[in-house]
Amino acid sequence: MTDNKKSNRRKRAAITAILLLLALLIGWDRCTEKEEPKNDAGTSATTNIAEKHNDKEPHKPQPSVIRQKTKRNRRQKVTEEPVVSQKPVEKQPEEEIWAEMPVRKPVKTEPQPETKEEQNTVEEPAQQFAPSKHRFAIGVRAGAGYSSITSLGGMTESYNVRPQFTLKEKGSIVFRGGIFGTWRYGMIGAELGVDYLRLSGSTEKNTAAINLTEKMSVGSDALAPQLMFRFYPYDGFYMSAGAMAVLPFHTSVSYETSRTGTIYRQQDELAAKHLRETVSSNVQFAPALKIGYTDKNTGLEAAIEYDYGATDLLHTKKNEYGYTERCNNSHYIGVSIGYTIDLSKKVQNKKD
Repeated sequence: MTDNKKSNRRKRAAITAILLLLALLIGWDRCTEKEEPKNDAGTSATTNIAEKHNDKEPHKPQPSVIRQKTKRNRRQKVTEEPVVSQKPVEKQPEEEIWAEMPVRKPVKTEPQPETKEEQNTVEEPAQQFAPSKHRFAIGVRAGAGYSSITSLGGMTESYNVRPQFTLKEKGSIVFRGGIFGTWRYGMIGAELGVDYLRLSGSTEKNTAAINLTEKMSVGSDALAPQLMFRFYPYDGFYMSAGAMAVLPFHTSVSYETSRTGTIYRQQDELAAKHLRETVSSNVQFAPALKIGYTDKNTGLEAAIEYDYGATDLLHTKKNEYGYTERCNNSHYIGVSIGYTIDLSKKVQNKKD
């Protein structure tokens, strides 16, 4: 029994020794596999040098070298697969450029408060000078001017004969007033209005032979619708051109002489009556020019206007008193002051 026990112990010891040797061999093999890449460069370099020096007789690798190469090829195959899978993830050239550039804080595209103030200071005069929105206003105006009617003397006296008298034609100071509305967009605009207008003129005839002075005055009250187009070369200052139609609704004629006495006074009244029956007013077309200024803060407006009556204002009917029809025109130049209300501001205030 003792011999059997001893033989078993020996067998066990031999088996454990063999197992330990196998473990040591496996561990050594693994250690050589991990350290082999460091020596690959040297082995490859030595093989390359040997192949360069021995071109005629190629170098025959030893079995251990062949084993190392096969192991290396296997490792390369294993390591190449993840490299191929990582190729699509490689950075594009633009991404690499942006990655190399230094990181900067993003610039805010929204304007800062200071820039807004600067923009307001720069754009405010431009908006005043040439607003980009339609602006409407209504107002009233009144003024006075000088009016005259041409060829009044030729209606009562003939110029074909040698004159035995002196004749002077004069104008008169008249009143004008009405309502109007304006539209403006940028540097252009328009004005539409209706005014009450009086056009009048007078004549004074002196006859030296009988020492007689005769005075006659003719006046026409009318409504004058007007359309003007404006141009604003400067903020508030405008120049306009257009036309108006004179629509008379009443004609007044007066006549008097330097003679005294009841009989002469009755004769003068009869002559004035004949004149009123003979002379009447026609619709007249009158081109117009105007220069003015509008203050946007107060709404006050001042303008100077000239109107030229291009067609006949007065018409003379057939009569037995020697009054003849003459081509007569009218002139008016006057100053007006008005007050306007900006409708655009009112609408904006209601919205706010």
